[in-house]
Amino acid sequence: MSTKRRQNTLTSIENPSAVKQQLSFDELLQSFILDCKAKNLSPLTIRFYQDSVRQMKEAFREQQVPLDMYTIAVRDIKNHFIAYLFDKGKSDNTVNGRIKAVKQFLRYLFEEGWLTRNISEELHVVKAEKLMLQTFTKEQVVSLLEQPDRKTFTGYRDFTMMTVLLETGMRISELCHLKTSDLFFREQEIRIARGKGGRARRVPFQQTCAKIIRRYLDIRGDLETDALFVNINNEPISTRALQDKMQTYGLAANITGVRVSPHTFRHTMAKFYILNGGDPFTLRRILGHATLDMVDYYVELFSSDIKQQHKKFSPVENMKRII
Repeated sequence: MSTKRRQNTLTSIENPSAVKQQLSFDELLQSFILDCKAKNLSPLTIRFYQDSVRQMKEAFREQQVPLDMYTIAVRDIKNHFIAYLFDKGKSDNTVNGRIKAVKQFLRYLFEEGWLTRNISEELHVVKAEKLMLQTFTKEQVVSLLEQPDRKTFTGYRDFTMMTVLLETGMRISELCHLKTSDLFFREQEIRIARGKGGRARRVPFQQTCAKIIRRYLDIRGDLETDALFVNINNEPISTRALQDKMQTYGLAANITGVRVSPHTFRHTMAKFYILNGGDPFTLRRILGHATLDMVDYYVELFSSDIKQQHKKFSPVENMKRII
């Protein structure tokens, strides 16, 4: 073996990532995304990871700071990405979402040998203020449901979609991807084949909602597509189309002070479920949350016990004869 060849061999042994370091940032990102696809992560999750990592690259570029993924330190990410996001006015929760995505990217690079140290463990989310969740009142829900023209196909479809959102609290992506085969009327359940994190679950619905869905199916008729909710061209309705529709209905209903969106229906479902005495463990399963954290927050915000107790023991109310 020649001296030159022996030297090259030793270099590869001492530094296993020497060959891998020839990959560019974009090539590393592409490798990460392919790995996410191989793990069967949802398209929404993959897109979010990709957008977040690209946003980090753009932040470094705007600040004219070199970005070398092989030598990057947590301090670099904090100074030139996290601080950058806050300077752009991003909320705590938005920043934390980006941090979590970048952590996944860094963990992948370490596990695949691109990085010699797992710096993802050193990168932590920031302390975030809890959001005061927006929800509809009963009057606002009634007003929204009155807006679609139920004499038309699209009107009854929109009425049905809003009803299902209120009944189940499912996410907009879950709703728009439902198939007719996901409906189980005997069990009064809807199967969500692929929820957040790729988790499947079954969500119950009751007689009133079942009646509305059956009526919609009669109007929809037999189609070649198995998509449950379709547009006038018999194509699956998009999330953007539903969002736009709901904003239009919100304007028509003169609803102000709350964002009219499918996710507001999700929070509203949780609020009424808690107010009506539902337990948080069941609500967690219905909504498809991985942990009880969010459900605990719903209970904290909407628990009727807290409101009733305050009404009963309010210092001001108990002094009203004096005040």
